Amino acid sequence: MSPAISPDPSPLSNGFFRSGSFAVPRFLLLALALTLVAVAVDQFAAPILHSTSPLWATIASVLLVSRRGKIFLTPGDPALEFSFSIARLIGFLAAHSVLILMARSLSSTLQAASGAMTVEGTLVAASKVCVLAPTIILFRFAAWKKIATIYFPEAIAGLVVLLTFFPSRALEAAWPWYGQLLGRFVHTLARLFVPRLAYIADSNPTVGGPELDVTIIPGCSGIEGVELFDYLFGVVALLDWNRLRKGRVLFGYCAGLCAMLLSNAIRITSFVVLGNHGFSESVSRFHISAGWIFFSVVFLVYLSMTYSWMRGKRATAAQPQPAR
Repeated sequence: MSPAISPDPSPLSNGFFRSGSFAVPRFLLLALALTLVAVAVDQFAAPILHSTSPLWATIASVLLVSRRGKIFLTPGDPALEFSFSIARLIGFLAAHSVLILMARSLSSTLQAASGAMTVEGTLVAASKVCVLAPTIILFRFAAWKKIATIYFPEAIAGLVVLLTFFPSRALEAAWPWYGQLLGRFVHTLARLFVPRLAYIADSNPTVGGPELDVTIIPGCSGIEGVELFDYLFGVVALLDWNRLRKGRVLFGYCAGLCAMLLSNAIRITSFVVLGNHGFSESVSRFHISAGWIFFSVVFLVYLSMTYSWMRGKRATAAQPQPAR
């Protein structure tokens, strides 16, 4: 008769970092939830810190960690306690309080540079990401190393959302040279179909034709297509996260952004070509409203070409042949 084993009340008995499979660590989700609430409070208490990127990056991390489900560790892997103490929680809250006080005290100085396309404005925008820094306090260094090892794909995905999912400021800052690059590309490509085209290298370049002149403004940068791609690709990645090959997803995302920008250049070229072949009125009337339809079709075509590749082919065990 075996002696009864009393339940272990420690976090390890609940499935945190022990050998074999374990559920998604509740303390990690709790830390991310605390971060999300703290960032929202920071931005409410100090409006100068307002930025949607940290909020969406944290939300993406919560969703992907939850979607990951059970994790399988190598047998014999040392168990690691995955919890944070009251002292660390107090330090976390104190750090956010300091950020709020500093932001409010420097609000007038930071506000003058905020939104400006200058080095100071860029630094102010980058400083808004610092609201995520206090999360480091919640766990020990050894725990963060383990988290980084196990949840590396989710961490990279959160970083991608933080840096690229809201690119309007980046495109605005890059417009002086990107606008010229886009204009030159459209002019060169459209000349294959409309020989008599002029190019005016203004801050908003203009491709002039015999029947229609097309001025390329920042709103034509392809930002709508990039944002639409971000949202749709993010939904697909979230729903199929456990079946996708993470390295290919990252490459597919970067390639998709380039595909959307290229398709936008081709879209503007089509306006120049059609507008100078008797369809100038139709182009002027529908070129804005048709943008979302065009970019949606481009996304569906791109996804149909890359989805199977991003999932990859998983090796299957050979089935035993029946005896004859």
